[in-house]
Amino acid sequence: MSKTKSNKGKVALAILLALLLAVGVAACGGGSSSSDSSSSETPAGEESGEGETEDAAAEGEEEEGGEVEEGKHVSIAMEEILTGVSFGQEIKEGAEAFAAEDGNVDLEINGPPSTEPEVAQKQATDMLAKQPEAFGFAPFPPELWTRTAANINEQVGPNVLTFNERPTSEPQDISSSPVQIFVGTNDHGEAKEMLEETIKLAKLPASETGEVILGQCVAQEAGVLAQRTEGFEEALKNLLPKASVRKFTSEVEPQANTEAWTTMLAAHPDPILATGTCDQDGTSLATLKKTKGYEMVVGAMELPPATQAGLKEKSITASMGTNWWLQGYTAARMLAEAARGGELPEGFVSTGYKLFTPEDVAEVEERSKDPASFYKADIEELFGNGMPSAVPIEEAWK
Repeated sequence: MSKTKSNKGKVALAILLALLLAVGVAACGGGSSSSDSSSSETPAGEESGEGETEDAAAEGEEEEGGEVEEGKHVSIAMEEILTGVSFGQEIKEGAEAFAAEDGNVDLEINGPPSTEPEVAQKQATDMLAKQPEAFGFAPFPPELWTRTAANINEQVGPNVLTFNERPTSEPQDISSSPVQIFVGTNDHGEAKEMLEETIKLAKLPASETGEVILGQCVAQEAGVLAQRTEGFEEALKNLLPKASVRKFTSEVEPQANTEAWTTMLAAHPDPILATGTCDQDGTSLATLKKTKGYEMVVGAMELPPATQAGLKEKSITASMGTNWWLQGYTAARMLAEAARGGELPEGFVSTGYKLFTPEDVAEVEERSKDPASFYKADIEELFGNGMPSAVPIEEAWK
């Protein structure tokens, strides 16, 4: 009996020792694992993550700090629709004024003397071969610039913008364009505003049934000039709904434009109102009113010297002044900042316009003599916070 009890006691003791040993090992092992995880692995992981975050933040700060290389010497190229008329010259003067002001910009700006899309694209391609760091172009008409626009964007993008003319003729096509930024003005809106104000200032009644003549210097059904004509037509629908409207192609080249208006007015000598989409139209109408004695009301787009004289003499009732100088300055400055690392916005950057009447002649003269001073406040508003902000590009058609 005692032998049996002794054996049972030994067995129980062995089981107890085994259990105690297992518990001790588990406790020791569990404690070690927990301790490693909380006092060694976890803090190390946190420290590692914090270090990586700090490094990334530092790198981000370095990248952000070096995002725009102020004062870096850059080369930019710009291609205009044409240079042989007043607005093209003003755009060029504005771009060149910025380049001179900056002092570290090599600017090459070209454009054919008249509206020649093939020549303009050849000039753009030649400038592209010189590998500029940013490129602005006026694709007139956009349908003919598809391949050239793609080539420019492929080589110079994203430092590419359009000015003067939108990337596409119609807003519904804009998603297919490789360029999604336009620096310029709302041509439909400014043409509508000019003609409505002209009609109001001349006190033409809505019951008027006479002829209205609209000149469009390039025959096109879409694009910048067509949009201006559409603006005219909307103004007439609103204010002179009973008038008889006659449209014709008034030609681009100045002498041809005057000849076209001479022929049109000889055939229709008593219009109540005449206007045109281009600066040449205002010049021709002011000249013909003075030399031929026509008495119709005249509204004008743009402010070349002859139109300014017409305002002063009150032979022109109102003229819309697109801010061409500011447009050239703005496009060139945005391109330079993009070449230095800035990001061009997507959308429509409006450089605006202003309506002038005979009472504003002094302001017109100031604008012509010293555009840098005239537009100083506009420049500060556009660039006060860095790159100008943009609205949806569809707004450029409204």
